[in-house]
Amino acid sequence: MKMGRVVAAATIAVGTLLSMTPPASAAKDVEVYSDDPGAKGGMAWFRAYGEHFAVCDRDYDDLGVRGRLTWTHNGVKHERKVWHHTGHHQDPRLNCTKYPNDINVPEGTTVYLQVCLQKEKGAPLKYCDTDTGEA
Repeated sequence: MKMGRVVAAATIAVGTLLSMTPPASAAKDVEVYSDDPGAKGGMAWFRAYGEHFAVCDRDYDDLGVRGRLTWTHNGVKHERKVWHHTGHHQDPRLNCTKYPNDINVPEGTTVYLQVCLQKEKGAPLKYCDTDTGEA
């Protein structure tokens, strides 16, 4: 009889501890590709660990790539942009531009990542697409 009570008490104690444990972070990396027909000419990525953000030019099409990362924290909207407009090659490993500064996005914050193609910086945006991740 005593052993049954000990097991029951241990089960309750473990259940209580588990219910008090904070949930694990739901960090989510994201990649988004331009919406152009055929081969996708641009890609942007966000890595939740360390908050890194970059764009890659994936096609020899005379178009550059613009990426935009946005999030809202405490009612304030934040935005970071990065452009890649030099060299247009089909090997994306040679054509990525990373946002040069540290980005501090609070853990658990939803981020919106947009990629667009653009003839040159300041020109109209084309073939934009957006996806979400979480810091």
